[in-house]
Amino acid sequence: MNKFLVEVILPLWYRLCCISRVKNNILFIVVRGDKLSSDFVVIKRHLKKDEDLKKYKREYHYLTLGRGTRLKYLNRSFSLMPKLARAKYVFMSDGSNIVGALKLRKGTHLIQTWHGCGALKKFGKDTKDEKVYFGNEDIVTVSSKKVVSTFSKAMGIEENAVCPIGIPHTDMYYSKSFMNHCDELKKQLLGGRNKKIILYAPTFRGDISNPQDASGLNLDLMYKHLNEDYIVISKLHPLLRPVKKSYRHRDFYYDVGNVWSIEEALVVSDILITDYAAVIFDYTLLNKPIVLYAYDLEEYENKVGFYLDYTEEMPGGICNSTMGVIKEIKNGSHDVSKMRLFKEKYMDACDGNTTERLIKRIKAME
Repeated sequence: MNKFLVEVILPLWYRLCCISRVKNNILFIVVRGDKLSSDFVVIKRHLKKDEDLKKYKREYHYLTLGRGTRLKYLNRSFSLMPKLARAKYVFMSDGSNIVGALKLRKGTHLIQTWHGCGALKKFGKDTKDEKVYFGNEDIVTVSSKKVVSTFSKAMGIEENAVCPIGIPHTDMYYSKSFMNHCDELKKQLLGGRNKKIILYAPTFRGDISNPQDASGLNLDLMYKHLNEDYIVISKLHPLLRPVKKSYRHRDFYYDVGNVWSIEEALVVSDILITDYAAVIFDYTLLNKPIVLYAYDLEEYENKVGFYLDYTEEMPGGICNSTMGVIKEIKNGSHDVSKMRLFKEKYMDACDGNTTERLIKRIKAME
């Protein structure tokens, strides 16, 4: 969007909208996609139960970055301002230059429930992107004390605003009803077959405004070597297209992108294949094997960069070809000790009580 619109016109419209007073409204802003994030779903459930906050009016706004025409996105950006001006609590789980360009009014509190656990890929002020995505946050939830300074620097906010209380969606992994639900999904998918499930969940390449597919695995080669004991499901990044819509071995490969949440796919699967996606951190809570298909590791590290030593710290075997991935799966190597250390370092705050702690912090701001 035009810089003048973002930095001048929209902030001016926001200030005009602030003529009306702040109300007891809770606003959820969805930056990408057209569905509430899992973090928002979990938070919404807790809000409905809280004696004080359940009385607040809940509003939802979908910016859906990257979808539709520029004119429609502009319209969605303008229509956000009145909602933002009257909200007491604002929830986001992504950065947005539309919100980052504003100076939020007194009485409005922004809670950033960052969508990814840990801190792997560089973002915000640690990149060459000159847009301002953050700066208004009163609370930012992170998965560990280890990453507090990283988020503070990348977002350009004080460290005391970065709260190592966990990431809300990880509470789902400690929910008996959710785990039972995933067991049922697994039974339905397998249909009585005695096979293990491999989940392929890579991140995207390029930037948000122009996302590019990761080079997909060679499914024919995987079928040849793994079909007897495994099936493959894929859950790509929301900005990516399916790996292969018309794959011939339909009893081997399933795209669950529009059917399951990423949390459901992680729990249902027995092995995760990914690259530089934050789901790596989630999967350590489930204590299951990870295979890292990092075919472009050097290029990605040079273009994007990491906050940790990828080759030394990552809790999974690193491969640069489909055949390498197949061998890693067949070898069945799983360094339990390395995964435990990784989890303790980057996921120690994710214990199933994150959202409860978050609600207490929000109420303490009143």
